[in-house]
Amino acid sequence: MSGISNPHLKHTVETYFAGQGEEAPSWVETHGLICAFTVGPYDGPADFGLALEMSLPEAVAGALDELRGRLLTDTLGGERITLPCLLDPYREDDGADLASWCAGFLSGMLLHEERWHSDEDDDPMATWLLPMLLISGVDDDPALDEVWNDSQLVRQMANGIPDVLEEMMLHFQGPDGPQG
Repeated sequence: MSGISNPHLKHTVETYFAGQGEEAPSWVETHGLICAFTVGPYDGPADFGLALEMSLPEAVAGALDELRGRLLTDTLGGERITLPCLLDPYREDDGADLASWCAGFLSGMLLHEERWHSDEDDDPMATWLLPMLLISGVDDDPALDEVWNDSQLVRQMANGIPDVLEEMMLHFQGPDGPQG
């Protein structure tokens, strides 16, 4: 199972963010951001600071880039991405829950939003992004509130996030994808 497993790089990132106050992302949010840049469009280490809307020291941006590279290599090697939180959409754990991971993921997606969506009518991206959008709670669309009330469906969506990440990876990084 593919996870971000380099303790030194993770420690570099966590130590820096721990000193940045309450506005800094948690490890779970950071993991979501790393995953977005792993499976989707990515222009380099500067993307992390842009997505987080903060200036990052070169060592931190480099550590994030290296973690992303390792996750990409593992995932392209056939390993499944493992999230650092429970896949429970209704569990709240102040920065360490699935909603936080989804918010981090969406931060990465929004940085290059135009590249995440194609002009094709059969673009699957809206369907793939729905679990993250719904669970993060960043969109207050009443239609999403209705879906949220179907706990069985929402739990299925949450449990399917690792599969969705694989689909996105194939879409963007596969031989027929925009970056492949």
